[in-house]
Amino acid sequence: MPHSAVLFMVFLLFGVTACAPVNQEAARNRQQSEVHYKMATAHLQANNPTLALKELLIAVRQDPQNSSIHVALAQAYQQKKAYKLAEQHYLKALELSPGDPRYQNNIAALYLDMKSWDKAIDYFDKASQNLLFTNAHVAIAGKAYAYYKKGDYPTALSYYTEVIARAPRYAQAYFHQSEVYRALGDVNHELMSLRRAVESAPQFIQARYRLAVVLLEENALDEAVQELNTIIEFAPTSELGHQSSELLRTLPKP
Repeated sequence: MPHSAVLFMVFLLFGVTACAPVNQEAARNRQQSEVHYKMATAHLQANNPTLALKELLIAVRQDPQNSSIHVALAQAYQQKKAYKLAEQHYLKALELSPGDPRYQNNIAALYLDMKSWDKAIDYFDKASQNLLFTNAHVAIAGKAYAYYKKGDYPTALSYYTEVIARAPRYAQAYFHQSEVYRALGDVNHELMSLRRAVESAPQFIQARYRLAVVLLEENALDEAVQELNTIIEFAPTSELGHQSSELLRTLPKP
């Protein structure tokens, strides 16, 4: 074998040998990071962002190029209202996974919290136009809500109409559509949207409570009482359950 070929083989083997411990250490770090990430996910599901954050800060040190960890960090910071930090990690996740519609939708929702309506619209638009995004109707609804908050009610209504055409059982769309009609002073359409929300999701007590309030304003006492009693039946110890009980006590007895 020529001398140069021998040298090449030696350097090649040396390179593989030198990388092996590094690769093993990187693999161990990723495994440990996965453990902390899973613990953090459980804490987020249990609505404990503080404990989640502690686990995620360890996880991201061990696997800083993992976009899922950055998204979870963003969600934890968002729950703690540390919006700028949440934004940084969502943007990092998008840098690591460019064009991921889930992350675009998430950062758009963050911009709603930050009242950055135009940024929210931009990212919701990107997410909704991605043909691989299975929840495009959610992104369109988010865009509609941002237009509503901007005071552009006709545009908001047009997007809610699109959402309902795509996902006619999506109760949140009807509920937020009712908010637009309320802002326009259109009580009949507000009631119609609220009824559709309740029909689509019978245990959607926020929609039921708003429906009861509007019915009372329209002097439809019997129907309002029925809605309040249904809320109490579904969620007696919830905040809206207590509010429904209090409201019932103020109503005239039949």
